[in-house]
Amino acid sequence: MKRAWFSLLCIPLFACEPEPQRPAQYPPQPGYGQPGYGQPGYGQPGQPGYGQPGQPGYPPQPGQPQPGQPGQPGQQPGPLPPVLNDPINLVDIGFLRSRAQSIIAELTAALEPSKQARVRGIPLLVDDTPGEVNAFAGCINGRSMMAITDGLLDIESHLAQARANDELFGTRKVDEYIAFLAQHQRPGQPIVRPAPGFFNPTQQVDGRRVARQHQLLDEQVAFVLGHELAHHYLGHLPCTAQDGPLSPGDIGRVLSGAVPLFNQPNEIAADVEGTQNVLGAGRARQSYQWTEGGGLLTMQFFAGMDRMSPVDILFSFERSHPPPQLRIPIIQQTASNFRGGFRFPF
Repeated sequence: MKRAWFSLLCIPLFACEPEPQRPAQYPPQPGYGQPGYGQPGYGQPGQPGYGQPGQPGYPPQPGQPQPGQPGQPGQQPGPLPPVLNDPINLVDIGFLRSRAQSIIAELTAALEPSKQARVRGIPLLVDDTPGEVNAFAGCINGRSMMAITDGLLDIESHLAQARANDELFGTRKVDEYIAFLAQHQRPGQPIVRPAPGFFNPTQQVDGRRVARQHQLLDEQVAFVLGHELAHHYLGHLPCTAQDGPLSPGDIGRVLSGAVPLFNQPNEIAADVEGTQNVLGAGRARQSYQWTEGGGLLTMQFFAGMDRMSPVDILFSFERSHPPPQLRIPIIQQTASNFRGGFRFPF
């Protein structure tokens, strides 16, 4: 992987500084970017039906949704006021990085004490190398680290918008976005974004859609980070977390190095444990309870890229993770077992 200039967001778990208040153009609510989003109906259970995971364009159905159970019929919520300048609609990278840090803190807090102790203090690094689409766990000089790229956060934000649009308005924006990226993305180039008008402007600011895309984004990022976090506490890496930040030289070496090839048994275990972590953290939330749907949406994207892309444009992710077609049934079965009261012991 060729390294370009990168920016860094490195915040040890359990040692985060209070997040500064966001500019006024974002929805004026206390605690924005925190679980529940601080606005009635914003990120609350009872939002539009999740539809069937992995099925694009599944229309909302009448009935009451069950938090934490994607696939249940859902009731259309009452109207919410339009939301202008939503950070997901704007693909605000600063906001997306902040959400990643908050989400990994929630995931870690939901772990049992022995696992939590193994990952306390592990920093999450953010790599802004153009065109890099990846997340991975690694070691440098005996210290543990995790990384996620701006490119992956960019894609997840568009997928969240597209799925929310499909659920509320019966569109097929997930399929359209995957096809757009497969056609236009080039290796090593910044992630291409659809032209203005790809999303209907009126639909894009619909309060219900905005609330739903925040739920979806969190679920997607939670699955990605839950998987990488599991590699550390399951002992898949020859290092343990140590106190103190990594040096700039260490960071540069880890982000410029080759991403390790996946070990299939370890990757399966990380998918299982990461899914259980997401669902367990979801149950602990007072607002919207995370489901496996975000992980399935992410896998749907990569499976679509495998089918449609004429070149291997997402090589880093493909090289360090198993094919999405193998991971989808693992996620689904793990979630089904979890709801039936069974957790795989690791």
